[in-house]
Formats: sequence, structure tokens, C-alpha cells
Amino acid sequence: MNRLVVGQELPVVRLTVELADMKVFTLIMADPNPIHFDPAHTAALGMGDRPINQGTLNMAYPLNALLSVIGDPARVRRFQCRFLGGVLAGDEVEAGGRVASIDDGVATVDLWLDKAGAGRVLAGTALVDAA
Repeated sequence: MNRLVVGQELPVVRLTVELADMKVFTLIMADPNPIHFDPAHTAALGMGDRPINQGTLNMAYPLNALLSVIGDPARVRRFQCRFLGGVLAGDEVEAGGRVASIDDGVATVDLWLDKAGAGRVLAGTALVDAA
């Protein structure tokens, strides 16, 4: 089990949001909203020519950075976030975080997702068993 320490940086996860992955995720989540997989639909709605990534996928990127360090998802006690911007198919994103504090064996980890050229699109906090 990996212990967390105050100031510890999570490894940065860099990726390009792929439309094929978004399509699979809409099936997994049983979310038939075509704004998540059909460029023609988003264009017809005046929302641009690229589908919009699901918020749950955007949340998963920084959580995956956290899980790469802590291993066991059962250590996460709580996660909350704010969406600050959208992510579209083809966007390049970076997810990461930092251990802000540890109190009574519970670490507060600040998590984030940044989009290339647009800055922070998600800011969150996870409470995690520190040891």
C-alpha cells in the first residue's frame, strides 16, 4: 500500500480525448445523448463540429492519476469537483493532483484537469486514506 505525504505530486496523465473512446463510454454508461458521439448532431445544435466529452470521463482522468499512486480505489472516501470548461473530441488534456494536507490519517488531495490552450477545465478534491 502506498502512503501519501503532504506536498506529494501525482504523476501527470496526458492524453488526447478520442471519439472512439467516447462512443464506447456512451454505451457503457447507457447514455444515448448524441452530443457525446455524433459530430453532425453537435453541429446541427450549433455546438461546434466535435462531440462533447462526458463529464464522468473528465472526472475519471484525475481520479486515474490518483489511483496510479494509491492502488486501491476503496481508499477514496469522497470525491467532488467543479466543471470549469468543456472537453471535446480531439482535445489534449493533462490530469494530475497534489496532496494538500493529511489529518487523522485522511489525505486531502487536490485534483485537476487542464485542456491544452484553455487551461483548467475541472478542479476537484478527494479525501483518501493516507496509509
